Amino acid sequence: MPESLTAQDIMNAEVGTVSPRCTVRNAIDKLMDLRVSGLPVIDDEQNILGIISEFSLLAVVYDGKVLEDPVEVHMTREVIWADPREPLTEIANRFISLRLRRMPVVSDGKLLGMISRRDVLRSVLAARQSEVLQPT
Repeated sequence: MPESLTAQDIMNAEVGTVSPRCTVRNAIDKLMDLRVSGLPVIDDEQNILGIISEFSLLAVVYDGKVLEDPVEVHMTREVIWADPREPLTEIANRFISLRLRRMPVVSDGKLLGMISRRDVLRSVLAARQSEVLQPT
């Protein structure tokens, strides 16, 4: 049942990340290689410091020097995140109301994983399919 799923159940624990000192050029390369629209920015202890997104990086269109800037100059610092025990319905509400594309899963300030809108949809479909296949 989708209502019983939590962030930890649906998150992707294998997350590409960047350090705050990473250049914008390298961050763009990583976004393209991983085919994602945003990356968590973390320190050496896995503490989440921000998110760098394609949208944030569009500044390169106007100023090519931005490519050599550190990511920390362009990252979003106010990160909206999910607790690992948070129910799927609350996560979906935030995706909808705040128009988010991705949400890190964080415990005690440490990055545990990432949830995308696609992860939510995939999990709901799998749970619904499982309900249909179960004998009554």
